[in-house]
Amino acid sequence: MKYPSVFRAPFQIRWSTVGAIVTLAGAAGLVAGSAWLSVQFIVDPRSVIWLNQFLPVEARIPVVGGDEPRTLAEVQTALKKAGLTTGDPLLLEGTAKKNTDLLLPILKRQDNCDLDCDRIIELRVYRPIPSANGRSKKQYVQMISQLGIDESDESFVVAPIVKARPGGYQAADRSLPFTTLQRLEDRAPNGTWLNLAGQIETGDTPVAYGQIVHFNPTRTRLNALLRWTSPAGETPTWKKPAKGNPPELWINQTVGLEPDFQAYQLRARKSANNPLQLTPISLAVPALDNGAYIDALYLARSGLWSTALEILQSVKKRSALSEWTPAAQTQMNLVAKHAQVTRSQAEKPWVSIGQQALVNLIDGRWARAQQLLQTSATDQNEIATLLKTDSGRLWKRVSAALKINPYRQDVQTWGALILASQQGRSPAIAWLKKQPIESSVARAQTLKLINQLDSSQLDPDAELTAPLLPQKPTQKSPQPPEPTVRTLP
Repeated sequence: MKYPSVFRAPFQIRWSTVGAIVTLAGAAGLVAGSAWLSVQFIVDPRSVIWLNQFLPVEARIPVVGGDEPRTLAEVQTALKKAGLTTGDPLLLEGTAKKNTDLLLPILKRQDNCDLDCDRIIELRVYRPIPSANGRSKKQYVQMISQLGIDESDESFVVAPIVKARPGGYQAADRSLPFTTLQRLEDRAPNGTWLNLAGQIETGDTPVAYGQIVHFNPTRTRLNALLRWTSPAGETPTWKKPAKGNPPELWINQTVGLEPDFQAYQLRARKSANNPLQLTPISLAVPALDNGAYIDALYLARSGLWSTALEILQSVKKRSALSEWTPAAQTQMNLVAKHAQVTRSQAEKPWVSIGQQALVNLIDGRWARAQQLLQTSATDQNEIATLLKTDSGRLWKRVSAALKINPYRQDVQTWGALILASQQGRSPAIAWLKKQPIESSVARAQTLKLINQLDSSQLDPDAELTAPLLPQKPTQKSPQPPEPTVRTLP
């Protein structure tokens, strides 16, 4: 009896069945893909124009209602008749490596202008169209995407300056044009990233502003994603994210000695026309339900970046790997960027004692700043003037530090000195007496420092000149927020 033939039959049947299943699955996928392309073509013909790069000339998909193929000279002539011109073109990589799209900024001349008079009012993307017989010497292009450009309001552009210096600059009721177009190439994610930009002078501070635009060659669409402003005059930059995290775009909005960085994560969203969005990284909602972590973000939002970073690093060190989430790391990175600036400022030498004290206070180095008071009367006067003219950034730090730990004597000292400089000795001493005492020696030292400040700066009948303490001298002296003491790491 020949057993082999009996045992081979099932094996042969199984492989033939698998082959049939694979064939059917492939056919089903092809049908589904064709159906999807058909729907896309019906809904938006431009969304499938990218297929033309892979089709013979005679089989290319016509774009109903689309721009007719024209030479670049014909495009420029038509624009000239409308009072418009084109800026320098940018070459964009198409879906096929051998093909290149052409980006044209459309310009309009500003009236009564002497410098940077051409404002960008529109962006257009043109795709080369090969001739049917391949013998024509003329190069035709067809517009596949266009984006109208709205100018930026001056109030948005100067907002960081107004925030940092209340009353220091009054924004005009006008719009500001974009005058330059550049690529955002360094570490940029997939697609072509563009930056429309302009600049405005605000006294001694030239402010750069702009708008981020993305071009997706597959979907053949230009999308405006984000408006930005930078008193530091810096262009937004892409930052290489940690493994598993989305790309990040960073914008420097620093004014003076107060660091201010805005960071955004590039995320997908459910939109066929605009599938990408830049989502801000916020410190308002803690990524971890941890008391010390929550305290750290509160301190960071109050400007005590270095103190906040130390707490976050401690929390991370004590947390299990699975507990420390990517969102927590993202928030910590933002805090670390600010702390890097305040630490650098505090560690470098300054000619002025007042400035040296200020950068130490900004970084939360209360004891070090207090040592600077043990100098000459001239230096003490300078520090007193600095405290008197402070618009609230130092008191905000004092309040935050005392809310976390109300027993900090060095922080109490600076709270009392701020009050003394702005309201006088009596309100300062009254406020100080209401703070918890940890050391009678430290309290006596604080009272001594109050008395040492220049008498011309410490008029006990002086009225409040800064907005951070709204009470008048006849009212109760300001109190820090109710303390919520937590155990810090």
